[in-house]
Amino acid sequence: MDLLHKAVYAFVTGIVADALAAHSGPGPGQRHATQPGRHADAGPLPRQEAYGR
Repeated sequence: MDLLHKAVYAFVTGIVADALAAHSGPGPGQRHATQPGRHADAGPLPRQEAYGR
């Protein structure tokens, strides 16, 4: 019974996380990585483009 509960919890958590990510759009890191000429080895974001705390 515990395993079933964990499986349902993980599934629902994944759905909620996907919905929240789709709602807010790509973050600054994702936008930075998709710039022309950029690849997986792209450097870190400049501080002014990152979200502040």
